[in-house]
Amino acid sequence: MNREQWIQKLKQMGLSGYEAQVYLALLGETRAPASRVVRKSGVPQSKVYGALSSLIERGFAELVLGDVKLYRGIPPRQAFDNYRRQVEDSLSESQGAMAELEEHAPDAPSDDPGSLGIRLVRPAQIQTVFEDAMASASKEFLVAVKSPLIVAPDTASDQAMIERGVKLRYLVETRLLRDPVHGAALMRNAEEIGCVRFIDHVPLRFIVIDRATAMIELAENDGSTMGLVVPNSGLAENMHLLFNSLWVRARTLEELPAEFREAVAS
Repeated sequence: MNREQWIQKLKQMGLSGYEAQVYLALLGETRAPASRVVRKSGVPQSKVYGALSSLIERGFAELVLGDVKLYRGIPPRQAFDNYRRQVEDSLSESQGAMAELEEHAPDAPSDDPGSLGIRLVRPAQIQTVFEDAMASASKEFLVAVKSPLIVAPDTASDQAMIERGVKLRYLVETRLLRDPVHGAALMRNAEEIGCVRFIDHVPLRFIVIDRATAMIELAENDGSTMGLVVPNSGLAENMHLLFNSLWVRARTLEELPAEFREAVAS
C-alpha cells in the first residue's frame, strides 16, 4: 500500500489530511523536532503545530519532555487502541444523551417523529422499520448484528440494494453462525453478497444510513429491547466511526476457523 492509500485509510478513521501526513512522518521517530516533521511530511509549517497538537490529544503522538519540543509517533496498534477507546467513550456518551433526550422530548407521541425527528421503535415494528431503512438508503447502509438475531437475512433485498449503488456492509457476531435456525442462512448470505465480516463481540445492535441517520438499540432492565431512530449526522458519524473500528478487526468468512463451517454443516 502506498503513502496516498495510507493517508486515505487514516482519513477514514477521522484524521484530517494534514494529520494523516504528520502521523506517517512521525512513525519510527522517537525525538523529532517540528522542523523534521515539516520536511518529512510536506505539511506547511503553519499547519504542522496544529496537526501535532491534535494527534497528541487523540493518542496518535506524544510530546517528548526536554528543553525543546520534540515529538514521537505512537505505534499503530497502540494508536488504534487509543482511537477505539475514544470512539467507544463518545458512543457511550451519545447513547446516554439520546436516551435522555428521548425521555424529555417534546410532547409529540413517541411513535411520531415530532419536531426533532426522533422516534422510538417497538419490537413489533423493527422488521418494518428495517425494511423502510433499506429502501431509503441512497449511499451507504451499515448494520451491526448481535446475538440473538432479530431480523433474518434477506439476500435478495441485499443484492437489490447493492445493484442500485448503495455501499452495504454487515458486521455480525461470530457465534450467530452456530445458531441452529439462522446460522446456515447467514453463511449463505455472506458467501453471496460478500460484504460481511464477523467479530467475536458486537457491543450493541445499530444501523447507520447514509451517515445521516442512526438507529441504535436501547436495552431495558427486563431484557427487552427497543430501537431509537435519530436523524442526526453527528450521532450517525460517531456510529460510523465505531462500525469502522470494529470492521478493521473483524474477519471475512474465509478467515474464520473451519469449526464454524462445520457447526453450520452439522
